[in-house]
Amino acid sequence: MEVQTSTKANTRGRINCKSKSDYRAAKNLMMHGLYFLCGMVICRGTLMGELAPFGASYTASVPKKHMLWAIAGTALGYIILTPSNSFRYLAVVGAIGCMRWMLSDIKKISQSRLFACLLAFITVLVTGLVLSFAQSSTTAVTYTVIEACLAGAAAFFLKLSTDMYYSKRTLKSFSQQEMASLVMTGCILILSLGSVTVQNVSLGRIAAVLIILICARYGYVTGGSISAIATGSIFSLSSSAMTFLCGAYAFGGLMAGLFAGVGKAACAFAFTLCSTIMTFTCGDSKVIVSLFIETLIACGVFMLLPKQLGNFVSAVFLPGESSKGSEALKHNVVMRLDFASKAMEGVSDCVNKVSDKLKKLYSPTMDWVYENVRCDVCEKCGLKVYCWEKQKGVTKDDFSRLTHVLKNEGKVSADAIDVIFTKKCCKQGEIAESINYNYREYLSCQEAQRRVTGVRSVVAGQFSGLSTILKDMSKEFDSYITYDTDSSQRVEEFLQYSGLEVKECSCVLDKNGRMTAEIQLAQNWKDKIRPAVLTHEISKCCGRRFDSPCITKLGDTVRIVFSEIPYYDVQVGSAQHICNNGKLCGDSLNYFSNGFGSMVALISDGMGTGGRAAVDGNMAVSVMTRLCKAGLSYDCALQVVNSALMVKSEDESLATLDIADINLFTGRVNLFKAGAPLTYIKKNGSVIKKQSQSLPVGILTDVRFSYDSIGLSAGDWIVMITDGALFTEDMWLVSLIKSWEEGDPETLASKIVAESANRRSKEHDDDITALVIKILDNE
Repeated sequence: MEVQTSTKANTRGRINCKSKSDYRAAKNLMMHGLYFLCGMVICRGTLMGELAPFGASYTASVPKKHMLWAIAGTALGYIILTPSNSFRYLAVVGAIGCMRWMLSDIKKISQSRLFACLLAFITVLVTGLVLSFAQSSTTAVTYTVIEACLAGAAAFFLKLSTDMYYSKRTLKSFSQQEMASLVMTGCILILSLGSVTVQNVSLGRIAAVLIILICARYGYVTGGSISAIATGSIFSLSSSAMTFLCGAYAFGGLMAGLFAGVGKAACAFAFTLCSTIMTFTCGDSKVIVSLFIETLIACGVFMLLPKQLGNFVSAVFLPGESSKGSEALKHNVVMRLDFASKAMEGVSDCVNKVSDKLKKLYSPTMDWVYENVRCDVCEKCGLKVYCWEKQKGVTKDDFSRLTHVLKNEGKVSADAIDVIFTKKCCKQGEIAESINYNYREYLSCQEAQRRVTGVRSVVAGQFSGLSTILKDMSKEFDSYITYDTDSSQRVEEFLQYSGLEVKECSCVLDKNGRMTAEIQLAQNWKDKIRPAVLTHEISKCCGRRFDSPCITKLGDTVRIVFSEIPYYDVQVGSAQHICNNGKLCGDSLNYFSNGFGSMVALISDGMGTGGRAAVDGNMAVSVMTRLCKAGLSYDCALQVVNSALMVKSEDESLATLDIADINLFTGRVNLFKAGAPLTYIKKNGSVIKKQSQSLPVGILTDVRFSYDSIGLSAGDWIVMITDGALFTEDMWLVSLIKSWEEGDPETLASKIVAESANRRSKEHDDDITALVIKILDNE
């Protein structure tokens, strides 16, 4: 027995399991440390001089796996901060940790977005009221309620921002509410850094000025004003001595935005001049000098920032291009495509109806055979008056009784005519010869009609396939929300600057805010730029993080499709056993990224074994792969593959198709089967069988996929096999998949193929293929 194996690392080129484990361990340790440090810093943010609720908000909002480190950092920060009631805050942090631990198994509560908000609000309120009642102070009660509301609001913003970070989406895909949450979270962090000072120079205020300058430079008046008002307001609330900062930052941000078009230097100078003038209203020379030094430091850092930063920041503040014209064009295109689809579908129905009608009118029958015999023989007979004129009905019955003999023996003899006819005929030999000749013509016409009908059904199917293509294009256009013309222009300018011949370039956003960039270049593009460099530069132009592209060659053009880096990744392994250790395997497989955030795996099993099966299987996989990469839907591509197998030769050709489409953004796996066997899914430690009834391609003109779907997450497995792997029952396979934990997909695929081959006898050997996929977090 010989087993052939092949594997690819995950779609982004990971190396091996050991290095991955080391990488994840190092990353987890780094994230623990980061949450610890954030806890130490964020609890230092104070409002009204003495309220420090943000540590409690932070503890309530961090992910559970980092909670202990966050609690430790926050507790240490409160101890170092030593406010007048730091022990109260330590009690709040401890209470939040205990409540989260006790309620962690109740998913409806612990996973609610309001859980962190309510937890921070209640714990801060209860502990504050206890102390307030002990002191019998009405003012303390008011401050406690204010602090509890601030803690709850901050927890809400921190929780939402944390979820946005782990969603791995880009700035352009965030809604206005989400952007507001990010701004508030940033203000809380900046306020916390405000207490970190060196000779009265605040690190937090330096960060605030730097953010204002960046937003003003790339967001102009809108960006400068919004960022300045937000940061100035938060620092004004920190202490009564800093209330003037709101006006100073707001005026400086406004003027910096007005001069942003002149350049960085003008933007920085305008802010420095205007904010410094406003700071003189405080009347404290030490504060004025400190704020001036902070502004100079921020301006120096601002001047050193790379220009590419603007691609990410400008998209947040710049007003979007009026989309009325593009939306009208989109709806017009969708409408026309949908109408053309229905028209082509009508053409297909019309062709079939006309064909059926003509077949009924003009198809040869046995009456046609006998009519030709009458014209050829009987019309020349002088005795026809006794048979065709006086007793026509009896004569027709005599001829009709010959049909049974013709269909059974393929011909008639003069003796058979003498026996079957009720009257004696003097031209038995001539009639027999004419009947046999015309019957052969009848059979030839029937065969020709059968062939024409087959070809016609294929052609009619192509009309239907074209209708499906137009319908799919209509749905695809309709699913896109907007066309990012600015990003498309930047990409095209970069490609032309790099010396590449750009034929087409478009950047579109779907309903989830994810961008897809599609480019068509000349064939020699790799001579001028490497794919990795191209991916990096296109990402910068669009302000997105794109994954490795899907590249398809179409004649003298190369189609390159970029999609954003998804949340999940995959690791794939495969193995094959060739029947009787031959040279050609009747099974064929492939897996690839379709350029739209999905990984596609497909297997085809050609009929039988050996060369012919290998041709059918490889043809089905190669055509399906090419069409899917070109953007056709699976149902539409199936019709083309089916037609290709039916017309490629006169011999019967058929093959199964088994497709798994894994959406790496959502984890949703769509399974498409045409005559394929079971697919095994390992989800949360349990093995699920996915099977549905369908026919292989290449048999009937009207073939359809059976469809199934399931949601998966990191750590789940998909096992695809051909029917050669299941010679007996499959309990051993279920047990093997269920017990498989640490091994890689290639090893599992090899074990499945080896065990399947061992269970088959030599007399009943067959081609065996296994394709194993493991879902991973895309780190």
